[in-house]
Amino acid sequence: MSSTIIISRFDENLSWLERYKSFNIIIYNKGEKLKKNNFKKIYNLKNVGRESHTWLYHIVRNYDQLDDINIFLQGKIDDLNCMAFQDVNLYEKNMPSLGFCCSRLGLLGPFHWKDNIGIEKNSKYLSQWENKGIRKSNLGFRKFAKKLFPNIPLFVATSYGGCFAVKRELIQQHNKDFYKYILTFLEDHKNPIEGHYMERLWCFMFTQNNLILKSFQDVLKTKFERYLLKKL
Repeated sequence: MSSTIIISRFDENLSWLERYKSFNIIIYNKGEKLKKNNFKKIYNLKNVGRESHTWLYHIVRNYDQLDDINIFLQGKIDDLNCMAFQDVNLYEKNMPSLGFCCSRLGLLGPFHWKDNIGIEKNSKYLSQWENKGIRKSNLGFRKFAKKLFPNIPLFVATSYGGCFAVKRELIQQHNKDFYKYILTFLEDHKNPIEGHYMERLWCFMFTQNNLILKSFQDVLKTKFERYLLKKL
């Protein structure tokens, strides 16, 4: 079974990828051209849509030639804590028979479907929100999700950070036009809020909530780890 690492880069140093040369590596670059180029497959893209645009672009472009396992990672992963495996090999090693793997699942519930997913109150994004650095949407998160998945439940397994691995057959359960349609929401701004929406919907898109029980377990694990950190 073969695997491809797909990287969404803006200005990150990609030297950490050198130790994964046994993988097929594809880099989508949305920033300045790489000065040190040790990678064979680099494609320069317009800086739009966050990593969500990159993943969809790759899927549409390679729909009929996708690898067995597709590992989607940001250009920098060592700042994502439990949201990304620091050893990329673990995406293969921990891939369940279901076909979707991330380092830690989360859970969307009744309080997570706010129109702007709470970004306007998040100190990390507050200045961008106020200065139109994030493009808003008239749909809101729940309406956007139901537009794509009319029967999406209220409780949904999710993953954060835009880093995950998925088998080809799970991607191809949706046709290419479906992915092209989602791309239309992401092509007009470098930071559309739909990019943040999609970060929360990848797991459901590919698994149809088959990981919901594990997501409850992972949420408890995350809460316990945060509790221990506060005690230190």
